[in-house]
Amino acid sequence: MASNRINYSPQLYTGGNKEDTMVYDVSDGLTRFTKDFLAFNMDSIEEGAERLIRSGLDTKELLSAAQKCIEDVGRKFENGEYYLPELVVSGEIFIKVSNVIKRHTNPANETKKIGTIVLGTPQGDIHCLGKDIFGVLAEANGFLVHNMGVDVPPSKFVEKLEETGASVLGLSALLTTTYDPIREIVLQLESKGLRQKTFIIVGGAATTKGMVNKLGINAQTWDAYEGLRIIQSLIRDTEDAS
Repeated sequence: MASNRINYSPQLYTGGNKEDTMVYDVSDGLTRFTKDFLAFNMDSIEEGAERLIRSGLDTKELLSAAQKCIEDVGRKFENGEYYLPELVVSGEIFIKVSNVIKRHTNPANETKKIGTIVLGTPQGDIHCLGKDIFGVLAEANGFLVHNMGVDVPPSKFVEKLEETGASVLGLSALLTTTYDPIREIVLQLESKGLRQKTFIIVGGAATTKGMVNKLGINAQTWDAYEGLRIIQSLIRDTEDAS
């Protein structure tokens, strides 16, 4: 049986003596990565992520580990153990990790994109973690993602859909204040004749099945991985119908 220990020349990021060749254990490295993330160690997290991928860890496994860390921080925030600074720093760390993942996944996907997604948080909300997790997942699976950020006015989403020809619009909403902006997005798409050409998926704590039914939205989820599966299924169904 092959060992999961592989030779790796740079120094282990866990410290130790400098040597020309070190034995790097991916499992131990992933454990250290998780500890660094949850300790908000900004200095070593990017190097640790890079080393894990170069040592053979699948980018999806690394993304899953980062998401679990984000979820842990989120739970502690909701329980009052953490406050806004911890939440903000964890988001910055996740972005660092996602940038490493993008460097290793985008080159392989440059030649063939399986679909285009416009993604963002509607006006009235500035939360981004769920949106960014979904965006990284989608890019890692071959989608071209236009991430518009947070607090985005309805007209900007419509303009980006027109500009890019994207067939999917992903909206992340943690606050109920986003209901009216989402409704306005739907109305503007209808007025421009784009509604039937645009698959709208919403996610986040403020989204419900009732919202989907009332506004005529195509899909709703509270999970980034499920959201990706929904979009992948849409693409497959579209290809089968063509």
